[in-house]
Amino acid sequence: VARDDATIQTEFNLPKTLNEALPDDKEKKNNDSRAIVVTECTGTYNMIGCNKAWENLCGYAECEIVGKNSTILQGPDSNFDGLRDAVARLFEGEEQASVVTTNYRKDGSRFKNLLTMGPIRNESGKLTHFVAILKNIGDIKEVKQ
Repeated sequence: VARDDATIQTEFNLPKTLNEALPDDKEKKNNDSRAIVVTECTGTYNMIGCNKAWENLCGYAECEIVGKNSTILQGPDSNFDGLRDAVARLFEGEEQASVVTTNYRKDGSRFKNLLTMGPIRNESGKLTHFVAILKNIGDIKEVKQ
């Protein structure tokens, strides 16, 4: 069943600051049930950190993703146009953008992902990072030929 982001309710708030997204308190960071990753807002949007829920969903440890961009989660079935549009909307000033895409775990398995992204700003209001929350909306089973 195909779903788009208009049909799926998000029941979480996006973090607004870097410390909300990736708290220094490890227990607080790793007990958050939302799968959170933070990226730079320039260049190739390299990831700077994630939490335990993101690690569990995607199969990568935080130390494996720091400095890498999110293409490690993308593949032939990913919604590249939707992802580009969502990022463009954030640069245009939207506070939240969502897209449904197919992501790939470290082990190669795929899942349908409701990706919700937002800006992180510093104290003076300057955009410094993007935060993304991944929500698995369905594992994709491989069809045996």
